[in-house]
Amino acid sequence: MKVTLSQDEVTNLAAANAQTETLEKAIAGCKLGDWEAKHDLERQFASLIAMLAEKRVGDDHKARNFLMERGREGLYRAAKKFPKNGQVRQFRIFAIDHIETAMDKPKGFLARLFG
Repeated sequence: MKVTLSQDEVTNLAAANAQTETLEKAIAGCKLGDWEAKHDLERQFASLIAMLAEKRVGDDHKARNFLMERGREGLYRAAKKFPKNGQVRQFRIFAIDHIETAMDKPKGFLARLFG
């Protein structure tokens, strides 16, 4: 058994548990189609989606915004496909694959033909 020596460890553990609980509520809400839950989930993953989009296109803002929108769609898809009995702490790993797959998907026939 680990005995905490400082109050910071207790505070960090409480914050981590609160964040996990918030993520769990957001995933459950996304499965039901709740817009506020989608917004909460998007807010939690905004920096990851922005980083992945910037890694792919650099400073092109229009393309980065397009990829960020695709990444959000992948995040919502991951929330819907996440198993009910799955561990919420593993959701981030589960979601990254869906986000990157959505970002790497081709734009469409006409965009590939003319773009």
